Amino acid sequence: MKRVLILFFGAIAVITSLQAQAPERTANQDKYYVRRATHFDDLPVYHKDIIMLGNSLTDGAEWNELLRNPRVKNRGIIGDIVQGLYERMEPILQGQPRKIFILSGVNDVSHGVDGDSIGRAMEKLIVLIKERSPRTKIYLQSMLPFNTDVQMWKLLHGREQVVIDGNRAMEQVCKRQGVTWINLYPLFVDKNGKLREDLTNDGLHLLGPGYLIWRDAIFKYVNSDKDSKPHKHKDNKMHKKHPKHRNL
Repeated sequence: MKRVLILFFGAIAVITSLQAQAPERTANQDKYYVRRATHFDDLPVYHKDIIMLGNSLTDGAEWNELLRNPRVKNRGIIGDIVQGLYERMEPILQGQPRKIFILSGVNDVSHGVDGDSIGRAMEKLIVLIKERSPRTKIYLQSMLPFNTDVQMWKLLHGREQVVIDGNRAMEQVCKRQGVTWINLYPLFVDKNGKLREDLTNDGLHLLGPGYLIWRDAIFKYVNSDKDSKPHKHKDNKMHKKHPKHRNL
């Protein structure tokens, strides 16, 4: 009985300590962001779960259906920056998830942040995950290109090189921290260094075929502990010809 009580109070102390370390949320006070972040606070994460963490690109997909894996949980929020991910990691890390897939940075680019600073912010996030959930496998995905010819994103205009610089910096972070780097950028960029027009209707976010490309790029990492050869989907042909879609 005494041992049970010791274990019980020890667990309470650990939980209290974890909660005390949660940083104050300062990155985004948008109403949608707060609604979604507080919703995620109340949703449990378990040690077998696979977390998709990021901004609107991650938010926009039904990942467990795309990846055919009920363990996959979406933790993307429109408008998030790397610091925002850091500030809302607490409920995720308490669950000690099996894997975390991160994609973030383009909103930092729109805020005027340079590539090296994005890399440093991402390294801070990765160090936090490694310290608090050491068994979690981390997969850092590159930023995707954008296309201001499709729709004028004023804050992104002329900042294509920052995405390239940020991706280079994040790849170096992966090498230093020993985490897996997944370079999605070449799969989405056209010959002019912009997001392919057949994969977007606003120059930044993805249409369905874009998500299929993304899915195929990460499927092997999501669904295999050994990261073996990627699974071949019957619907791969859907995006090989890159059909154009009318604007929604």
